[in-house]
Amino acid sequence: MPTTQAPAQPEPATPDPLRHHTHYKGGKGGAGGRHSFMERFAEAVASGMGTVAFLVVSSAVIIGWILANHVVHFLRTSWTGLLNGQGFDPAPFILLNLIFSAVAFYTGALVIIAQKAQTTTDRANEEAAARHRDELSKFQTDLLQRNTELTEQIHTLAEKLRGLTEQVHAATCKGGLD
Repeated sequence: MPTTQAPAQPEPATPDPLRHHTHYKGGKGGAGGRHSFMERFAEAVASGMGTVAFLVVSSAVIIGWILANHVVHFLRTSWTGLLNGQGFDPAPFILLNLIFSAVAFYTGALVIIAQKAQTTTDRANEEAAARHRDELSKFQTDLLQRNTELTEQIHTLAEKLRGLTEQVHAATCKGGLD
């Protein structure tokens, strides 16, 4: 029974600096692709948080929570505080704290969305750059082939010119001084 051998893959010009790391072998994803459970979980959570749907649902939950937890009482207290000269958000400034927390929440979610968009853009740019490199490589190969053909034609013409020059020399110098 004949055996077939798989074609040997060429060695890279420079060895992979991560080739000795066991976690780098095979798979998909980051450095070789094998992520721990927590890394996969964190990536899934970040991916879910980086959506507009997450912002909408979270906003609805926050608004519902605020309405259910004493918004009427807070407004009445604030109005009374304004009328009595105590301010609308007395110490410990719960409303201000809520505003800062909301800003931090939305900032984090929007940063994740922006990172996902940037990752998509980077991936598209990398693919376009790879296509461009392939096109350049093909173009350079075509130019090199054309250059080789022209060099061969020049060499052929130079040989013909040398032969013609010898014939002219022989014809003009036949009876005279050699």
